[in-house]
Parts: sequence; C-alpha cells; structure tokens
Amino acid sequence: MSPAPTPLASAFLAAPGRASASLAEPSRLEELLRASLERARSRWPGLELEALAFVVFVAERLTSPTGLLEALEGASPAFSELYLAFGCLRHDRAALQFFEDGYLRDVGAFVSGVDRSPAFVAEVRQVLREKLFTAAAGCEPKISEFTGGGALGGWVRVAALRIALNLKRSETRADTAAQDSVESAFGEQLGPELEHLRSRYREAFTEAVRTALGELSDRDRTLMRLYHVESLSLDAIAALYRVHMSTVSRWLSRAREQVAEATTRRLCERLGVGASSVDSIAALVVSQVDLSLTRLLGPGG
Repeated sequence: MSPAPTPLASAFLAAPGRASASLAEPSRLEELLRASLERARSRWPGLELEALAFVVFVAERLTSPTGLLEALEGASPAFSELYLAFGCLRHDRAALQFFEDGYLRDVGAFVSGVDRSPAFVAEVRQVLREKLFTAAAGCEPKISEFTGGGALGGWVRVAALRIALNLKRSETRADTAAQDSVESAFGEQLGPELEHLRSRYREAFTEAVRTALGELSDRDRTLMRLYHVESLSLDAIAALYRVHMSTVSRWLSRAREQVAEATTRRLCERLGVGASSVDSIAALVVSQVDLSLTRLLGPGG
C-alpha cells in the first residue's frame, strides 16, 4: 500500500530556512498543516489563498521549532495571522479589508501618546498602509517582514508608533535654529576670562555632551530623545510609559542634571581651566545643554 500523498508537507520541508529541529513524519505534518489551514480560513472567512505557496511562506518565517509547533497545534495565532499577512502581500482584497478592520482601525489608540488629533492619526494610518502594502525600490512591502514570532497586533502597534515618532521628528527638523544651536551659541560673548577658549570650545563641548549622554541609562537616553528631538509633551511621554506626568518630569530633570554635571567636569578637564573658570563653564553648559541635545540626539548625532 503506497503512502498517502503529502503535498503540503513536501512543500514545507523543501522551503529554505525552515525549522531545523526534527519534525513529525510527513503524513503527520500534512495533517497538522491542513488543520492549521482550516483554522486560518475559519478565522478569515472568504479568504482563499494558494496553499502550497503559503506553507512555504510559513516555513521561511516560523523557524523556531517551539514557535512552529505551537502554531501548528493552534496554541498560538501565528499561523492564521501569517495567513492574513500572506494575503495582504498578495494584495488580496478580502485580506486587505480584514487587516483594515482588525488592525488599522486601532492606529489612533496605538499613537495616542504621541498625538491623538484626527489629522495626525489619519496621516500615520496612510503612511502605515503605504509602507506595509507597497513595495519600495528593490524591496518587498513591509508586511513581508512579519514572522509570526509575536502577535500581529503588537507588531502593527510598533510600526505605527515608529511612524508617528518619525513624523514628529520631521516637524522638529524644520526648526533649523535648534539643529544649529551649538554653533549659534558661539556668537554670544563668553566673557573676558573665557575668550581665549573660544577656538577650542566647540569641539570640546560637543564631545563632552556626547560622552555624558553615553553614560545615561537606556531609558534616560530614550526619554531625552523623545522630549528634545521628537518634541513630545510630558503628557505624551507619560502615556507611553504609563506613569504620572510628574514622574516623567522628575526623570528628565535628573537625566539633564547628570548630563550637565558630567559635561562640565569633562569640559574643564579637556580645556585645562583653573578653579576660577569652573563656575563660568558650568553656567555656560547649563545654558546650552538643552539646545545641544536636539542636535546630538537626532539622526546622525
């Protein structure tokens, strides 16, 4: 008696990058794949996709043996969510509508901590559509990067939040005065005692601030970037971290003081100034550090 045909299992096993651990025998794998397809089609009624191409799509993404087993046994939604992603990648009309109704409608909630205005939410949603479903030069649409390693809703939330922050960054870039704040500060009089340091100050100050930023915790650097570069309000940052606004204010003040103190110390060491100049250097640092953070925390800073 010849073995039962296993077209899905054969396509899955032949795919590059599939889970490296030993899998069930082909007949059992075939059963699991067919059952998973039925669950996916039940979740997205009317969405009928080419099965062989889809299982290759899954094999190339669910490369973790544990994640694969959970998906095939229905313990995680990865298989059905990959089915929807595959349909969107194929520009299937039903898949795109399911995605719109199930995920894109929540963009407002995803980015409410950045800007909850209807116009901004609509802009984020449109940019997200374009990035997810439109191929860029030489690249597939971003939806192809969903691997099923986490929930699709969480993956979309991260993508929407990143777009929202980038849009805010673009608004900030329009403020060229802030971007050039370190250079513009040198047009001011530093006082007779510090005039001879003018030619050396710019490079030393920038290096000292950059080093001080590197000594901050990851959270504090992120806070400084959100506030100084992304121009998020204290309310927006508090919503992102799910804490009270006063807590964010306290975190930012402490981080700013740490940067100012470390910058002053390193700047005095670098310039070799005497004790009589320390207070003047410190005052100058405090007056400039907030502006310089916009430049040094921004792209390429």
